[in-house]
Amino acid sequence: MTDENTLPAGGDGPSRAVDGGRVPGACNTLAEFIRSLEDGQFDADCYEKLKGLSAAMNDHAWNNGGKAKGKVTITLDFIQEGTVVEIKSAFKVVEPVDRRPKSVMWTTEDHRFTRTRPGQRELFGIRDVSGGASARDVG
Repeated sequence: MTDENTLPAGGDGPSRAVDGGRVPGACNTLAEFIRSLEDGQFDADCYEKLKGLSAAMNDHAWNNGGKAKGKVTITLDFIQEGTVVEIKSAFKVVEPVDRRPKSVMWTTEDHRFTRTRPGQRELFGIRDVSGGASARDVG
């Protein structure tokens, strides 16, 4: 015997279990689908990492001129056997990368890198500024 509490309109399956507890119906949105993965754990884990990304972007923007970029990639792999679908879910979070200063170098004829321009004379060589010489007393 079925009643309106046991079988929802559209025949998607029972909305109540035999013990009276609620049974989730078919997903109608992507959000419902994501919340259903891994019994809700995927949604919780992914959102926790998303909050971490937000914090990292905030710190990065504050320390690097007001702009930060991040990325979240969600991957869903589906395998169907008969009427059963196995879904493997994964996500990857890419936080902003701190800027590093750039370097300018030249190449020699034999393809080695050098900080000085080949064929151009330098006005000043490398000087020792380590303070190894004795200090003079000015007095």
